Amino acid sequence: MTTEDIIDLSIPSITVADTCSRALMLMDTYKLSQLPVTDGGLYVGLISEDEIYDKEMFEELISSYGVLRCPYVLSSQHVFDALDVAVRFSIPMVPVISADHKYLGSITMQNLVDALAKISNVQAKGAVLILEMGVHDYSLSEIARIVESENGRILASYVTEYEDSTKIDVTIVLNQTEVSPVVKSLERYGYKVNAFFSGVDKIDDFYRDRYELLMNYMKI
Repeated sequence: MTTEDIIDLSIPSITVADTCSRALMLMDTYKLSQLPVTDGGLYVGLISEDEIYDKEMFEELISSYGVLRCPYVLSSQHVFDALDVAVRFSIPMVPVISADHKYLGSITMQNLVDALAKISNVQAKGAVLILEMGVHDYSLSEIARIVESENGRILASYVTEYEDSTKIDVTIVLNQTEVSPVVKSLERYGYKVNAFFSGVDKIDDFYRDRYELLMNYMKI
């Protein structure tokens, strides 16, 4: 799934010929804290509500505003790249541009969460297991073999690394809710199962918790 697939065309943009007060009006109308700015259809950066108030620039044209922050992703990039940009720049939306720098639209955090839910098979009925291991012990093919030996199948997997640590967490999403045989087999092969969620409600809570963590990190 590319960023072009999840562009939200309802997000307005402004041009360098608009005033800062118009930018504030649009932000208030659409309940946004930032807006993409274009010049002749080309993307030039993001302007934020806080920056306008800090500079006390209201009737001035955006062209006189100064240098804007310019985070973006190309329309051909993966949605994971958009998430990376959103987190690195702590922005609630990510502008999407073409290879020739034309502004195409923006992606909101809700768009990203919805896209990640599809990629992650969140709606599939199954279980979630979290394994802890050394980074050099990680082998998805071996984990998959153990799961499949218990008539299971991995629908999705994620690796979480920790700074200054050789330990990683491996999260796997399975296609079955009865995971006791899989857990026992994994432990028999030396894997440490830190947690598992096997009920539909518990799986929903697992993803809801991670959604809230992401939203808190983004300060939205």
